[in-house]
Amino acid sequence: MRRQAPRWAVEGVAWSASLVLVASVAVVVSGVIATTPATYADTPTVQAPVPTATVTPKPPPRKPVTQRIPARARTGVPLEASLGPPPGPFNDPVPTATAAPADRYAFLVGVTRYRKPTHDTIAGANDVAFIRQLLLASGWRAQNIRMVTDQQATGAAVRAGLAWLAANSTPGTFTLFHFSGHVKQAGGREKLWPYDRDFVPDSEVAAVLKQGRGKLWVDIAGCEAGGFMEDLPSSRVLVSASSKATQKSYEYPAWGESVWTGLVWDLGLLQGQADANGNGITTVGEALRYGQYYAQAITLRQQPHGRQTPQLAGDPVRGWTLDNPPA
Repeated sequence: MRRQAPRWAVEGVAWSASLVLVASVAVVVSGVIATTPATYADTPTVQAPVPTATVTPKPPPRKPVTQRIPARARTGVPLEASLGPPPGPFNDPVPTATAAPADRYAFLVGVTRYRKPTHDTIAGANDVAFIRQLLLASGWRAQNIRMVTDQQATGAAVRAGLAWLAANSTPGTFTLFHFSGHVKQAGGREKLWPYDRDFVPDSEVAAVLKQGRGKLWVDIAGCEAGGFMEDLPSSRVLVSASSKATQKSYEYPAWGESVWTGLVWDLGLLQGQADANGNGITTVGEALRYGQYYAQAITLRQQPHGRQTPQLAGDPVRGWTLDNPPA
């Protein structure tokens, strides 16, 4: 005959199971599990890339105006045989008209310190502070540059800045929007991740900026940045994104910058390493191709996320400099 367990033991097991079930439901409802992806974020950092060869540093640009800004990124960056040769000279179309300093506007957003429990970045605020310096050294007017960082970079502030930029984008002007920070993916969309987690969807960014009528450059340095290219690129709008919508974008602790900003803005435009034809003038087209190649070379063997592949689309007129952007 099979022996039955005492009634008190059966009741004890039942009560324990009930408590475990209730606790599990409470955890999910409280958001510890369900909201983790919406609350935390991690931007990977480059872990000591080992180059197979290095780029021979080129002399800095002949333009003395940018030499007041200290460079941060090191000039030697890795080459990767599997990617083919680094970018060479390319005949970028030049603009038929350029925007005067009074007709240039920039809105820069960078977040390093996020509201807890969202994880901080390394480069967000550093990136935009550096870009602002470079714009000022290139003749842009301080009153035409809006920059919000860290606690200032709320969802409301980002939306207000985008609206301000679009309102100033009239025929004959050039506008720039740059974002460095986390990007949130949800519901098949990518969203800018402000300090307060008041996310700004890619569709909203595109809808606001497309109201402008002047030339525009949108530059996004963040994970899954390629998702912002869906609605924005056009013959009027140049869009550059630090990675595909399926990829992470890296930060480089030794530089104190994101890989993308370090390559395009620091090494490329400031230090002149992207000057493929050696004429002492680095165009935006040269800098973007340089960043696109070397971002892959630096991150190709990074684990567990693998490489980042920057994306470029939109306005083909890229033979211009920060001193003379198109109108």
